[in-house]
Amino acid sequence: MPVRGGHGWTVNPMKKLRLTDSTAFRFLVSCIASFSVLAVCSKSSFLYPMNDWVDVNCFFTVGRGILHGLAPYRDLYDQKGPLVYFVYALASLISENSFLGVFLLEGAFYACFLYLGGRIAETLSGLKEAWWLSVPLLAILVPVSPAFSHGSSAEEFFLPVFAMGLLIPLRAMHEKRSLRGREGFLLGLCAAAALWSKYTFTGLFLGLALAVTAWYCFTGKARQLPRLIGFFLLGCAALSGLVVLWFALKGALADLWQAYFMDNLTQYSRNIRGGAYDAPLPNLLNNLPWSVPGVLGILWLAATAKKRGWEALAAALGAVCLFVFTYLSGRRYPYYALVLCVFTPLGMAAACSPARRIKGSWTGAAALAVSVLLLAGNPWIALQASGNTYLMKVPKEDMPQYRFAEIIRQGEDRSLLNYGFLDGGFYFASESLPAQKYFCTLNNDLAEMNEAHRESIREGKTAFIVTRSRGLKDSANYELVDEASMRFEGRNWEYYLYRRTDR
Repeated sequence: MPVRGGHGWTVNPMKKLRLTDSTAFRFLVSCIASFSVLAVCSKSSFLYPMNDWVDVNCFFTVGRGILHGLAPYRDLYDQKGPLVYFVYALASLISENSFLGVFLLEGAFYACFLYLGGRIAETLSGLKEAWWLSVPLLAILVPVSPAFSHGSSAEEFFLPVFAMGLLIPLRAMHEKRSLRGREGFLLGLCAAAALWSKYTFTGLFLGLALAVTAWYCFTGKARQLPRLIGFFLLGCAALSGLVVLWFALKGALADLWQAYFMDNLTQYSRNIRGGAYDAPLPNLLNNLPWSVPGVLGILWLAATAKKRGWEALAAALGAVCLFVFTYLSGRRYPYYALVLCVFTPLGMAAACSPARRIKGSWTGAAALAVSVLLLAGNPWIALQASGNTYLMKVPKEDMPQYRFAEIIRQGEDRSLLNYGFLDGGFYFASESLPAQKYFCTLNNDLAEMNEAHRESIREGKTAFIVTRSRGLKDSANYELVDEASMRFEGRNWEYYLYRRTDR
């Protein structure tokens, strides 16, 4: 006998859940889709000697430091939010001397993004088949794009939080119901996670908040808004309280405030170096396989505004605010655009929506068959399309990081300074931790950082110094002991290893 379900729809307790509708099975498929592609596209994969991206090595060095009692910003200075370093600390727990932990977490986070992206497409199209078609497409379109960069970026790790933040209001709007208290709380958690990862990520949640406020005010739900805001703020406070408490126990709250907020706001955007990159819009257009579906998806929502008007407003405001926040600082690194792939499932929903007119029990089986074919072909496509696969062919021992590590490990003192460029992975390869707060040269040209480096060289504070593209000049404390070259981001770089002369 049919009964009324908790969400108002009719369910038959005698009818068994189909395997293809099972959350557990769908997440398993998402994991297969994720790991099979990232194994090829991400340099953190076991197929690569190491991930040589400077950003990732900064995160990993700070994450490893956390395991050894060091606090971000106070003991190891970098610019990202604390949650990024906590993720890498967790990866270090799995494996401190390899990228295995990073890869496992990366694959799990990306699987969550694929699952939630499929749910967005399924919800807006009204078709279960949309999930099965969207997941394998999303799995391959993003990692082969320029915005994916080397893999394991803060943007990539945050994708499931973006997807969850987008899904919750879109689903409520689509179902024409108010947001539940637990959904408001979860949105608060997501917004706080954005704040404590990279505060430009909060742009999405500002746009969604504006859309939800308008939705409540113009559909007779205004009286429910204070309750929703209360749950949202409670979610924000729950996560923020844990972050603040951790730094308070470490005695590093002032360092958190100064480094993450003040220095980023006053220094990072003013001191741009590292080459010329495409302007924001061309940056996005470099990723057409996923940016075009995203734009078309928002236009489709707008074109069907009579049925999906509030969803269109939420998607449009979320996309505009996220785009503005992402590029407001003046920086425009290629990987910045990756955050906007959260809107790609909207285009997949638009593509699947006409299939609602097709009748027949064969449609589900056809969608599943296409999904299996796409999943099977994705690794091959990744091998052909990814820009990272060149590094698979480089023997581990030929990389400057491991070559220099052999020399560094010969002595008892492995103290090292990565000078003149971002962390190149030399701490990781030599299995050493930085001997000083400013462990590499960052992009913000802090006067304190530059003076600390000059003092370190002048006084010979570390046993070794690694430089890139320019040698260490006018130093009586160090001698050149090795040099090597490596291809990185489209050009060959020269690396130099210096050893203190009193060894």
